[in-house]
Amino acid sequence: MIRRPRLEGLLCATRLTTLVAPAGYGKTTLLTQAHTDRPVVWHTCQEGHRLLQPMALALAADRTSVPAVSGEDEAGRAHAVAGLLIDAWPSDVLVVLDDIQVLRQGDSAVQLLEALCLQLPASARLVLSGRALPPFSLRRLKVDGELTEITASQLAFSVEETTVVAGHDVHERTGGWPIAVRLVAETGTVEELADLVDEVVGREPEQTRSLLRTAAAFDRFTTDLLVELGHSGAPAILPDLARRGLFVEHVRAEPGWFTLVPLAREYVEPAIGVHRTAARWFTSRGEYVRAVDSLAALEDWPGITALLDDVLRTKGADAVLAATGLVPDDQRTAEVWQLEGVAHQLRGEWRQAADRFTKATEDGLTAELAWRMAWIQHLRGGPEDALKICDDCADSSDPMLLSTAASAHWALGDLEAAEAKATQALETATTDCAIGTAHTVLAMVAAAQGKRDELTEHYDIALDHAQKAGDVLGVIRIRSNRASHHVEAGEHRAALREIEEMLPLADVTGFATYRAIGLHNRGEALLGLGRLDEAAADFHAAQKVFESAGSWLAAAPLVYLGEVHRKRGDRALAGYALHEALRLASAKNTVPHMILAHVGLAELFSDDDPDLAREHARKALELGESVAALLVLGWLDHDKARCQEAAEIATRRGDRAGFARALRLRGVLERDPVLLDQALALWREIGNPLGEVRVRTAQAMLIGGAAGEQLASEARRQAADLGARVLAEAAASVAETCRKESRPELFIQTLGGFRVLRDGDPLPPAAWQSRKARDLVKILIARRGRPITREALGNLLWPDEEPEKVANRLAVALSTARSVLRAGTGIVAEGDAIRLDPDVLPVDVVAFLADARAGLAAAQRNSSEAQSLLAAAESAYHGDFLEEDPYEDWAGRLREEARLIYLQVVAVLAARAESGGEYALASRYCLRVLERDPYDEPAHLMLVRVLAAGGSHGEARRCYQTYVTRMREIEVDPRPFTASTPRRA
Repeated sequence: MIRRPRLEGLLCATRLTTLVAPAGYGKTTLLTQAHTDRPVVWHTCQEGHRLLQPMALALAADRTSVPAVSGEDEAGRAHAVAGLLIDAWPSDVLVVLDDIQVLRQGDSAVQLLEALCLQLPASARLVLSGRALPPFSLRRLKVDGELTEITASQLAFSVEETTVVAGHDVHERTGGWPIAVRLVAETGTVEELADLVDEVVGREPEQTRSLLRTAAAFDRFTTDLLVELGHSGAPAILPDLARRGLFVEHVRAEPGWFTLVPLAREYVEPAIGVHRTAARWFTSRGEYVRAVDSLAALEDWPGITALLDDVLRTKGADAVLAATGLVPDDQRTAEVWQLEGVAHQLRGEWRQAADRFTKATEDGLTAELAWRMAWIQHLRGGPEDALKICDDCADSSDPMLLSTAASAHWALGDLEAAEAKATQALETATTDCAIGTAHTVLAMVAAAQGKRDELTEHYDIALDHAQKAGDVLGVIRIRSNRASHHVEAGEHRAALREIEEMLPLADVTGFATYRAIGLHNRGEALLGLGRLDEAAADFHAAQKVFESAGSWLAAAPLVYLGEVHRKRGDRALAGYALHEALRLASAKNTVPHMILAHVGLAELFSDDDPDLAREHARKALELGESVAALLVLGWLDHDKARCQEAAEIATRRGDRAGFARALRLRGVLERDPVLLDQALALWREIGNPLGEVRVRTAQAMLIGGAAGEQLASEARRQAADLGARVLAEAAASVAETCRKESRPELFIQTLGGFRVLRDGDPLPPAAWQSRKARDLVKILIARRGRPITREALGNLLWPDEEPEKVANRLAVALSTARSVLRAGTGIVAEGDAIRLDPDVLPVDVVAFLADARAGLAAAQRNSSEAQSLLAAAESAYHGDFLEEDPYEDWAGRLREEARLIYLQVVAVLAARAESGGEYALASRYCLRVLERDPYDEPAHLMLVRVLAAGGSHGEARRCYQTYVTRMREIEVDPRPFTASTPRRA
């Protein structure tokens, strides 16, 4: 052995080092002899480590545990597992992966390695060694100076080193190839490498030669295995060969295991007839995956089938798919197809799972097949499809099948049937998994019936049994459901605690569908706490997953996105989201979501179209109980009895938020300050600042005068900080009323949707009589005071009509518009040209652009007024310009200009918040940028940075994974994870 300091010094120079050369160039030797004070994690890759789970287990060693199940989002799971490993390793760890050439592009283990490259802290080091470059892009790391590359030419021995090793100069004959030089030193010859190997092996005793041939039949082996196979001298021979570096080396990640070096594996002829005994030995020691490999060599397909349950139990879905992949289709039984379907189901690959289950039913539909297939349909096709599968199964008494049917009945709003099925399931359940599932459904029924004590008891029992059974999906589902029920009770922080227990488990297992359910529930909790930006991000993420999976569950986040948009004042997006949610829910007849969508639309239209709002509220009540629907009707009809009914239902159901809303509305209708005080106290107890804003605004109106003005102004500022622009405007209007200052008689809103306000009240659509009159006003606004000829205006409004007809229609539309806006309010006709005078007719987009440009200019000057100007501009941006007209060319230029300036404003506000240490505020601003532009790299990186700086390390990693995904979509290499987290020494 000779030391090679010129190479050893390169191994820890940067975040990542690649060591790439053909076999025999001394890569492993260099890594082994290099001195380091760092703690080392070493793993030699084998064919079985191409999947994420085996690779993760090898790297985790005894430092942490990695769940054996995996979901459909392998990329997300890879990043989550990478974070789990990094948190378990010391901050200055050196991670070495040898023989990475066995990994191929597309392998799930490669995604884990790439995630490690990106997420490792600056103080850690990663070395990837093998015969080929890692199968993922290293361009960004190289550009950023985070990559050191050691190649074959650097590994080759120099003339001097060759002479030291071989005893004479054979550099010209060997090219400095380390293994050849070493063999020359051993044999004194430079014949063909195969001959050299044969000769070196031939010089060993027969006992050693026989042992090497047996060892060559396996990827990895132990002394005990070789003893079992007839090599009694293995305990002495193997360590000696490894010490001498003669074809055998230790597997560092698995103490007690050995492997042959690639050179020996290439030239040593493996023994035959050893796999039957080896399979028994592997099985007896719980090494089921290795037993499967030996049985595959024997083509013993029944033997492999008999081990699949054990493989699933110990190694998870990935290992089962690898095992079933060895069995030819014509040798597969229903049991093989079913277990392969279970593996796909655990991975969240619903289509593949359904296909395998269908093949398994050729011998009949068993109860287990039925409930698994029904559950897939429950998540994707809808509860009615799930029920049909349950009904088609002859064995209707299976507890898991009964619980699945009960869940479908619950989703359809049939609580009586759901309770009956779940109760029957509990009576017949004997396993922890089945008992936990039955209690979960009974808890859902109790929640819908307002029985808080019962639901708590059922969930506690369900969680205990799910954990005993090792039912990861059950645990995720229970915690997610409990979070949802906490939200319904106004216990938002308790909901967040549940989700923080559930989300890391969903992340690490990679179950995108279940993670999406958790994100949706977290969004509800954040919405309940008034954190609109974080809530919107969660709803968007959940909806994207559900939509890509073709799941009816997409209706749920759409409903709440509608609520977020409504509170922000983005009426066009709110309407779209709620109508789409109603369409999805109606198609699958999912009653809970239909009720929520109708209520959302009722609240959206309550100001502009009261009759339509009443219609939606009544439809919601026809479908089931709804506190919110009763309150909409109470407000529209000034009906105190409706408010009282809503309060009684909220009390019975433990719905504190609904009760607080009922108190506020009664206080407004009855002008009762005591009721308003009670509502304010309850909102504060819940922790919902938006509820507080609504109550304080109502109190300000009731108080009036200087005190009312001050209270309303404070409410406006609080709402603006939270991004609740509608509430901010309502509070500002009350403050103006208290000052006895009138609003502009006429005001036009175009950001987030078109509305005309007269004396603060929106004009109903019927007031226009003609859609073309509205479009005429919109076109004039889009031109920002620039005149347009009558001919050009007519062509925009009626592009396919004859000029004579257009002139008459334009005259009518112009007259209608002036009538609606009233004379002298800004439409100016000068000869053949028409324009809008923004100095006479106030328009929100004009005011926004003025404030935004003034704020950006002030920020460049570092003026003290910059913050207030920028904040005012940001608060005024309810949504994109005329969002309801996305395809009109005449609106596009102003829409894009306003949008780009808005993004500049928010980016500056985010940077100012970060520099001031206001990390929560900075993260909200980043989320607002990303909602408008999901590919804004600086906003993604700042979001990750401020979340980590604020202590939200898990969320920082999740947002980093989103950033990586977005950059991949536009073929941009992502930057490494830049945030540092608290770590162990």
